[in-house]
Amino acid sequence: MNIHDRLPFLSSSVWTIVFLFVLSATCWARDKKDVIVFANGDRMTCEIMQLQKGYLYVRLANGEGTIAVDWTKVVRIESQYNFIVTNEKGERFISSLKKVADEASPDKFVVEVTGSPKTDLIPSLEIVALQQNDVGFWANLHGSIDSGLNYTKQQNRVQYNFDSSVVYAKPLWSAGVDLGSSFSGGGSDQNFRLDLQTNVARQLRSPRNVYMGLVGFQHNGEQNLDLRTILGGAVGHNFRMTNTSLIAAYVGADWNNEHYEDDPTSSKTGNSAEAVVGTQFNFFRFRTTNFLVNTQVFPSITDPGRVRLDLNAAVKLRLARRLYWSVSYYLNYDSRPPQNLNHSDFGTAGSIGWKF
Repeated sequence: MNIHDRLPFLSSSVWTIVFLFVLSATCWARDKKDVIVFANGDRMTCEIMQLQKGYLYVRLANGEGTIAVDWTKVVRIESQYNFIVTNEKGERFISSLKKVADEASPDKFVVEVTGSPKTDLIPSLEIVALQQNDVGFWANLHGSIDSGLNYTKQQNRVQYNFDSSVVYAKPLWSAGVDLGSSFSGGGSDQNFRLDLQTNVARQLRSPRNVYMGLVGFQHNGEQNLDLRTILGGAVGHNFRMTNTSLIAAYVGADWNNEHYEDDPTSSKTGNSAEAVVGTQFNFFRFRTTNFLVNTQVFPSITDPGRVRLDLNAAVKLRLARRLYWSVSYYLNYDSRPPQNLNHSDFGTAGSIGWKF
């Protein structure tokens, strides 16, 4: 079965993801009764959505849309709801937030950890993420959708691209899906690329450490790759988690099943074991600029000397509310592909995205 036989399934999967993203952003809305107090004494009644990259996103009680508030200017939050709180150590709590009793420390909150006999005191500037907890499944999904045009090595032509990412996070575990694709007209399988990656991660005893399961599917017409299926596991560490940056890495192993297109010089199907080394760099500048670089290296265990590399990098510039402009680059490299096949495929893309 080649990729053409799978296209109906892949197309329906893409549109299912789009539907779930839209549904997640529209099917839940709780009361806008939260109160934010600023350092200058101003008060705002709203619905607190999330704290991300140094900005608190809220929906106004008497207005439309979502606005971003500088987290460093907030000295108190009043809410009847609990939130999932993440600090710089990577610890996650289901907690309520209250201002510390000492007026000399306006930058601190008392974090009341649900189910804990003690109350932890965390400076607010060490809180790197907040998100709603006491809501339904759909409201805990966060992600983005990108669509636009790109240039690729594939026949030196312009293609359309569709990318999306979604994360579902709870206090001790999270699950994520990342989809990257590009295609153009002409009906040739060489004009289609698909990269679908999923992962489930759970914290270990140390909050900065996680173990994770990895599942991936790849198709690349430029490299004559019909389908690659990856199943694996890894252990990761968050080296830095702040309101301006995230630096993480993981190591593990996977099972790789790959099938190349039926061609006399390239037909090949095989199973192999690989090591996995991955890194993630994410830097935030102001609330308008986001730099991301994700790298995965796969040295083969059963075929010594073969190394694969997947690289994805992007710069995202916020345009308005949830809308942003993205410029991205991808590289897929194989040091030892089947006979007469290309070692690499790369491309750049410019796209418009929507974030929720």
